[in-house]
Amino acid sequence: MKRLAIVIPWFGEDLKGGAEQQAWQVATRLAQRGHNVEVLTTRCQSFLENWSKNHYRGGLTRVKGLKVRRFRVNQRDEDAFGQVNLKMLSLPSESLRAGVNPVSSVEASVFVFENISSRRLLRYLQKHYQRYHAFLFIPYLYGPILNGLPLVAERAFLQPCLHDEVYAYLPQVEHIFHAAQGLLFISEGEALLAQQLYGPGIIAKSQVVGAAVEAGQHYDTSVTQVQGFDLQQRYILCLGRRDPLKNTDLLVRAYARYQQSYPDSNLRLVLAGPGSRSYSGEVPGLIDFGLVEESEKESLLANCLALFQPSRNESYSRVIMEAWYHGKPVAAHRQCLATATVVGKVQGGWLATSLAEWAELLAKVDQQAPDKLTQLGTLGKTYVTDNASWDKVIQRYELALGLTPSDSVQPSRPKSPQLKEIHQVLPNLAYGDAISNHAIAIRDYLRQQGYYSDIFVRFLDPQVAHQAKTFQARLLSPDASVLYHHSIGSELTAYVIAHPGPKCLIYHNITPAEFFRPYRLDIAQQLEKGQTELKQLAPHFLYSVGDSTYNAEELAAVGFAQPEVLPISVEPSKWDFPADSDLMEQLQDGKVNLLFVGRLAPNKRQDHLIEAFAHYLKLDDQARLILVGGVDLSDPYYSYIKALIKRLNLSHQILLTGQVNDAQLAAYYRTAHLFWSMSEHEGFCVPLVEAMWFDIPILAYKSTAVPETLGQAGLMFNSKDTLIEVAALAKLLVRDEEPRRTILNAQRQRREYFLPGKVQKKLDALLHRMGTRVQQPCG
Repeated sequence: MKRLAIVIPWFGEDLKGGAEQQAWQVATRLAQRGHNVEVLTTRCQSFLENWSKNHYRGGLTRVKGLKVRRFRVNQRDEDAFGQVNLKMLSLPSESLRAGVNPVSSVEASVFVFENISSRRLLRYLQKHYQRYHAFLFIPYLYGPILNGLPLVAERAFLQPCLHDEVYAYLPQVEHIFHAAQGLLFISEGEALLAQQLYGPGIIAKSQVVGAAVEAGQHYDTSVTQVQGFDLQQRYILCLGRRDPLKNTDLLVRAYARYQQSYPDSNLRLVLAGPGSRSYSGEVPGLIDFGLVEESEKESLLANCLALFQPSRNESYSRVIMEAWYHGKPVAAHRQCLATATVVGKVQGGWLATSLAEWAELLAKVDQQAPDKLTQLGTLGKTYVTDNASWDKVIQRYELALGLTPSDSVQPSRPKSPQLKEIHQVLPNLAYGDAISNHAIAIRDYLRQQGYYSDIFVRFLDPQVAHQAKTFQARLLSPDASVLYHHSIGSELTAYVIAHPGPKCLIYHNITPAEFFRPYRLDIAQQLEKGQTELKQLAPHFLYSVGDSTYNAEELAAVGFAQPEVLPISVEPSKWDFPADSDLMEQLQDGKVNLLFVGRLAPNKRQDHLIEAFAHYLKLDDQARLILVGGVDLSDPYYSYIKALIKRLNLSHQILLTGQVNDAQLAAYYRTAHLFWSMSEHEGFCVPLVEAMWFDIPILAYKSTAVPETLGQAGLMFNSKDTLIEVAALAKLLVRDEEPRRTILNAQRQRREYFLPGKVQKKLDALLHRMGTRVQQPCG
């Protein structure tokens, strides 16, 4: 039987809530379903107790029937930890920057290593990790998690219970998000927050497993009062920890403002939950019960007009689900992704941010017709019924942790029986090049499916020229077939034409020569030659595909028979690493970052983008334009671009990066506010899809393959005649939240089309046809 370990910093016998309660509920329910579950924890009593004190007996024990293995905690420098922690908590939230350490590296290390710690637990993980099928670490910010997860990363799953708080910005925290095999989130908003903080590389290994509520068990319909308070009164309920960090103060001030505007209102504000401070008497009509019994909580939920949850620091709000269970609408903080996302999705309430908005919401609920409140609450109740039952939640845990087989996992597709060797030919294999990445992805997939597959490139280096003979011999094999990535300059074209077996030309587009003629006559001539060669190749290929419909139409125009489309796959997992921290800090200085990624070339029209950017600065002068892509310093077009920047006096506002590494490119993507393309010739444009994965709204000139790549996911314009209008569109997407949100939602759907699984199905279909028909020259 598969063995699961749940690793948590403390696991008391008196479970009081939070991550500990979540771990308890998941562990016990998995055990009840027959799984072998064990909790690995320390001997510390609880979060509130001394983290250096060993309260519980060590070794394997049982807590309410659950196997719990406890390890001794270490002595720690409490003063050093306390000083760093106090400094971190004093940092204003607006100073936090994704990918940037909020404190020094020394201070971050103090936080990690003077945290609650157990060397014995870490040694156990190192020594016995092979005994366990998987480890579930919960939550994210404590020593056993930060130091333990990397030791078993290949079997580690992290349930972070993530908040947008200072700890989440530590580099050691980002490291465990990238190191983990999988990430389990309680809410969609929590998952989105993680993507914002750590980039899209974590998307493929992320799953929203959710959480369940057990509301109604303690509700007595005959109860009409709570501590003398008549439940028939009209009241708004705020349930949870009463603390400024949970924005209780904000809601109290909003209620005071509301009372000033509506002094005759009988609407009450009721607070209930733990906390050291009482708000009783601060505002007329406000009642603070403090900590209440479960039966009292249920009665308050069942009889309120609505629940208000003003906290910004939530990974999931159980009380929102409990309110919806009772059919009550809710209000959440717009800047808390975990709660705002679900409320917006369900439409079971309202969102607010400022003091004035919360006060207005109080008035809105006070004046709202009862049937309207019921309608909103019913939407929430439906959501809870469908998503927050323990059976469904635990099923998602089982699938995520590999404890049961997933129906969604597709078996390996059968090979085409007639194809045994599938080799690819392309002019070169370059780091970061889209065509090279496409070829490597195809090769890796073919090998996974059991084919013998290699990639062959031009042989300009005499030391590897002998490989040409090897390749020639491979082509003579009766089992061989060829995927030929056509581009100008391939010395292997003759070998491919002579190949007698099945072969397919993969066309990645040739830029029209007229773009280069004013700058590089030699390149223009090569491009013209490439177009001529392409036409000459048509009779020799029964099969052909383009990266896009636009490219496929070009193939048809020069004589290829029935060309098809095989898009380039663009998956987010390639970005599962930290971005360049220096660039992340440099680029999050308050300025707007407008980004274009693509080699510096006349068809990309960086010159038009620079001219449009000059107009943008008239609308918003706190901006920079970042042009990422390879640069040939001897290229006349580069000289023209440099002169244009100088003439427009934009040297301090435009960054020409040249070739960058992946960590740098990730930083440019992660800090961009807009991806802006003025390109006039694209056969596919991988950076457009990458921008979608980084949640960057796209503004692009509607040309060539750009419309079919974007679909509805982006804002396109048809004319460059009035660049000030184009600049105004750019500002709209940067500054206006509504169109920005609409485009990002569309992009999150469109980008799925380019995932490897979708492209592999098209490749499988192509290989099947190649394997069932004999290649014959077409002319």
